Amino acid sequence: MGLQVSPQVVPIPADGLLLHVGVFKTGTTALQETLRYSNEILFANSVLYRGPASWKWAPLRELAATNAPAWQALLTDVAEQRGRAVVSSENLCGCSDDEAADIVQQLAGERPVQILITIRSISELLPSTWQQFLKRRMSQPFDEWVAEVLSHSEDGEGIFWRRNDFPAQVRRWGSLVGTNNVTVVVSEKSEPDRLLRLAEQLLSLPDQGLQFHPSGKRNRSLSMNSAELLRRVNEGTTDLLDGEEYRRLIRLGVFPAIYKLDQTGLAPISLPTSAAEAAVAIGAHQAVQLRESGARVVGDLDALARSAASGESAQVRSTDIAVETAAAGIVGAIAASGPTKAVAKSSAPRSAAVRIRRLFQRNS
Repeated sequence: MGLQVSPQVVPIPADGLLLHVGVFKTGTTALQETLRYSNEILFANSVLYRGPASWKWAPLRELAATNAPAWQALLTDVAEQRGRAVVSSENLCGCSDDEAADIVQQLAGERPVQILITIRSISELLPSTWQQFLKRRMSQPFDEWVAEVLSHSEDGEGIFWRRNDFPAQVRRWGSLVGTNNVTVVVSEKSEPDRLLRLAEQLLSLPDQGLQFHPSGKRNRSLSMNSAELLRRVNEGTTDLLDGEEYRRLIRLGVFPAIYKLDQTGLAPISLPTSAAEAAVAIGAHQAVQLRESGARVVGDLDALARSAASGESAQVRSTDIAVETAAAGIVGAIAASGPTKAVAKSSAPRSAAVRIRRLFQRNS
């Protein structure tokens, strides 16, 4: 059977630590924001939560490696907590074996530890990861990037496979706490509340006690049209904008404007047919390994071998970029450039905005 829900998901020990290590793009943000805005119910049940907002979204691995003040504060908070504690950071899914061992040892102390790993099909993770990388100024076309990632599926090289080789994640963390103390939950759009209900069980919270908070962040999926526009902006501004200009005009201007657009009815970011077939095969192999891993599995492992939307090519010609999408990006860049009145000290950002507008004109 595909559906594998552990017959008994028991709470972690009353003084235990639940360490949620991601992975990225598997509902982690929704869980983190839900816990962040659930102080009342967590306090009432003696549960401490710490997540990315607690350390201002800095990479937790780097904070731990450098023994930064934010890391020391986290260690103190967990050490002083008398009840259950949960720490969530998808950044931890990129840990090496040594990094994982050091983090568990420092965070846990004498506490019993359970690991929570959220996973999703490779077919879905490839488009969503490429979309996320656009925020890092990536300009590599989708089809080209996917082909490069899949070429390393066996040797495991690269950041994508460090994160998304799920059986390896179970082995890495299970070697530290025991695979019987690792819970793997499959993220599926058909059951968006699955992770919240599981968190309630693991933390001994009332049923339905955790609810998505209206002000909490939830990552949105872009259409191929919108994503391709952002990629071309990245490509065209490589030599035009320095890091601060890019952050101000593109990250804080163009990106939010595009994300606000209604993506309904627009073609999603889709895998080329050959890549979709390869992703399905990888997912099926991962499912077999996870069934044999000894970890507790919640959800349908067969979902890892289901294909997302695919097409012969995900490329979009520049003339196919919707006027509404391009216009939203331009307006976002202009809005982020600051006041429109002539102010000497803001002339550089406005000059950059002019260059952005010209770039859009050339690509329209």
